Amino acid sequence: MAFEGRPAHGDGQEPPEEVRRLEGVSSAGTPMERGRDGIIDIGRIVGLHGVRGKVKVAAFSEDPSGVLAAKTLRLSGGRGMEPGTAGEYEVATAQRAGGCAVFSLKGVDTLEAAEKLVKAVVSVPREELPSLPEDEFYWIDAVGCLVVDEGGAPLGEVVGVEPGAAHDWLVVRRPGGEDGYLPVAAAFLRKVDTAARRVVASPPEEW
Repeated sequence: MAFEGRPAHGDGQEPPEEVRRLEGVSSAGTPMERGRDGIIDIGRIVGLHGVRGKVKVAAFSEDPSGVLAAKTLRLSGGRGMEPGTAGEYEVATAQRAGGCAVFSLKGVDTLEAAEKLVKAVVSVPREELPSLPEDEFYWIDAVGCLVVDEGGAPLGEVVGVEPGAAHDWLVVRRPGGEDGYLPVAAAFLRKVDTAARRVVASPPEEW
């Protein structure tokens, strides 16, 4: 799941079942970025690499290249961590392995220590993330944006972003309180201006 908007594409189909089941869940309860004191969630530890305590991080963007720039990782929700707690770890080395980022963390040098961190959400200070191309955006910047149609009529407000197999989905809280899903695809999102807090959309017919 993405920490940045990927180049837009998609066919406007209904959200997959696992996304529809999340309807009504706040962004704080889903695996996405949250603006906690400049901290952004960028992925999750999905396993171990080698025998020296390295951990594999699956980036929410499905592209680990930007994650590798992080110097410090904040981890929470690991299988061996106390609920509601977070730990900060200095990055010793970082490399790409397949579709994941592999980190060696200072103080974590055994399989036993690394095993406790599996399933943890990985967060980093925003200033450690690379800048994005013009056609991409961090999820946290989209949340709170007003969504309007091409004529300027309001459609709702972005309250979250959910990942999908072909593309991501903007979760839009409509004026009546119902949530609708907009594909993050050029055919449906005409312009995302996070500085102006405004998204111009052309929703699919069934939306």
